[in-house]
Amino acid sequence: MKKVLLVLSLTALLASCGRDKKARISGSFAGLDHDTVLLEMITTLERKIVDSAVTGRRGDYSFRVKLPSAAPTFFNLLCKGSTIPLIVAPGERVVVNSLCDLSKNYTVEGSEDSEKLRAFNAFYNGAIASLDSLSQLFVDTPATAENEPLRKELLSRYTKEYYRLKREHIGFIVSNPASMAALYALYQRFPNDPNLFDERNDLVYYRIVADSLSALYPESPHVKALQGEIARKQQALDWIARLSESPENPYDYPEIELPDMYGKTQKLSAQDGKVILVDFWTPDDARSTILNAEKKELYERFADKGLAVYQVGFGAEKATWIDAVQQQKLPWVCVFDPRGTAGVAAMSYNVRTLPANVLIDRQGRIAGKNLYGDELRDKIEQLFR
Repeated sequence: MKKVLLVLSLTALLASCGRDKKARISGSFAGLDHDTVLLEMITTLERKIVDSAVTGRRGDYSFRVKLPSAAPTFFNLLCKGSTIPLIVAPGERVVVNSLCDLSKNYTVEGSEDSEKLRAFNAFYNGAIASLDSLSQLFVDTPATAENEPLRKELLSRYTKEYYRLKREHIGFIVSNPASMAALYALYQRFPNDPNLFDERNDLVYYRIVADSLSALYPESPHVKALQGEIARKQQALDWIARLSESPENPYDYPEIELPDMYGKTQKLSAQDGKVILVDFWTPDDARSTILNAEKKELYERFADKGLAVYQVGFGAEKATWIDAVQQQKLPWVCVFDPRGTAGVAAMSYNVRTLPANVLIDRQGRIAGKNLYGDELRDKIEQLFR
């Protein structure tokens, strides 16, 4: 009996060691001597440098890192302008070696997820290069009668290549649903694509990955974030379906919860009881300064009567957006969604292009969409009568 207890105790001890949140990342970058390698951790909240190392005479480096949870964590190895993405699980000893071009010519051992991620990125980077090349050929071919057959051929080749690569992209996700590499692949997009496939079908692939990963890593922050996004996207799609089925019947407007420039979450519903202009914009648009100036005139005229503006920024880098908000001295609630038109806020209001806006009356009903200039002013005046 004592031997059985001893075996059980040793088994439990080994299991607890397996759950240790520490891991090791090491390897060699040939040709690099006394160069700095940075280790960046990517969580659901931030990206931060957690360690650094200087390569030895043979380019060798080593990191020992403590993971934030007992689930695989995303990391980047950064060196000389190159990035090598990794997915590291507790207890793993990951070896990354590279020759010449670090981000394109490297090998990974000791981490199955990292190797799948390497394979996906090789495909994805090649796909982007292929589409860009065909697109540039089309742009460089003058639109003349003589070149029309060639332009049609190039467009046809681009379309066929685009859909072939789309199928391969989705095929990777479906073939590896229990890998964190599939979660990474969910959020990669081809040029000008807000969605992986389309708004509704994307949820199918999101759920495939979420269901598989939640069974393995129920406490993973990345999995929980994915489940939360699925719930928000489904809510947005349900609202759009209801509105399209009965557009004449008003419904309570969908909630938006996004951070302002200070990181504080601002709820659209905090403006309940007011006439609310929900405005979607990007500082990348040359017209944005003029349109915001027009809105400021309306806001100064009607704010005392109960007009609120809740403005969602898209497109630009967050720092660019913050600079634009401060430079233009925008006096209303300004929030930012890095997902742009692929985010829940845009999906909730069926925003596909910018600029766009939605006007909500005091009872929470949609009173107008994409109103500008005199039309917007007249509608606001009508709602305050």
